Amino acid sequence: MDALPRSPMIRSKELGDQTPVVFRNRKGLRLYGILHTPHGRQPGDLAVVLLSPGVKMRVGPQRLYLPLTKRLLRLGLSVLRLDFHGLGDSDGTLPEDQLRDVYNHIEVGRFVEDTIDALNWMQQTHGTRRFLLSGLCGGAITGLLAGHRDPRVVGLLALGITPVLASRAADASRYVTIGQLEAFQQIYLRRLFNPQAWFRLLTFRTDNRLIARMLAHWWRKALGGKAEPPAAPPADGDNANPLFPPAFFRMLSTRRPMLLVFGGGDRLHWEYEEKFVSRHKEQLAGLPSLVEVHVVEQANHTLSFTPWQDEMLEVSTRWLKNHFVDDLAEQQHAAPASLPAVSHT
Repeated sequence: MDALPRSPMIRSKELGDQTPVVFRNRKGLRLYGILHTPHGRQPGDLAVVLLSPGVKMRVGPQRLYLPLTKRLLRLGLSVLRLDFHGLGDSDGTLPEDQLRDVYNHIEVGRFVEDTIDALNWMQQTHGTRRFLLSGLCGGAITGLLAGHRDPRVVGLLALGITPVLASRAADASRYVTIGQLEAFQQIYLRRLFNPQAWFRLLTFRTDNRLIARMLAHWWRKALGGKAEPPAAPPADGDNANPLFPPAFFRMLSTRRPMLLVFGGGDRLHWEYEEKFVSRHKEQLAGLPSLVEVHVVEQANHTLSFTPWQDEMLEVSTRWLKNHFVDDLAEQQHAAPASLPAVSHT
């Protein structure tokens, strides 16, 4: 096997000592990433691996992974940001023609082996034996499925995790949750006096099935009737991810904490509550209380605005200090007392 190139370290005041890395996955494809360590240090026994979201590369949408990396470094943690095969700079291609099919393959574990290969590389190269996995959307579900398989994963920081399968969600009205219906109701009320909205309705460019379900839900509530949940789809058409519950319960039964952060405007937090929590209440009640769910009000799926990101970072910091206090204390103790001046190479 040919030798892989080595790249020089770049020192940044906020992003630590950055080293471009490349290693081969089990199929021989080269995976590229960036390893961040606090200044003057090597990765410790605990490190964070940030997993690419969907078809985005290792910086995340709107460069979301960079402020998260900065915060983790301030806590003394090293961070590996990774491009999976077929994404970013890494080797390989994705064969699907439809984007939703790409997402579907991610949701059932396409990049789990790449993730485990990254943990193997970190352990073999730097001696790291324990990992926190984190990521947005596809990165989050990949982290959960990898944690199900690998006991070296000691926790999951999941942003906008998806408990459903994209390839079975083409008809939005079929699987919409009550939370989504009520949110859509507010949106459509604001559009009542918008001529363009009426034009889209009359020219059949609006999803009339969704509007029909929304109006039926509103009518039942207006008449004082109990709001009925969306009709359960047939078993062969349910878009809930069958791999989500066993992975989730495996993490809990082995006492590995999880923080799930959702945007208040993101359908995924309703789907998590209505298509996972509501279906597994009894099983959840019998397990350790190691799951924290935080909703950033008004935020979208990618936490695009700085105030939304700041709230996520504060909640994540508190969660890390609560569950990994001894690890963080050890990491902080080993970190230099002050940051050196920034230099560029």
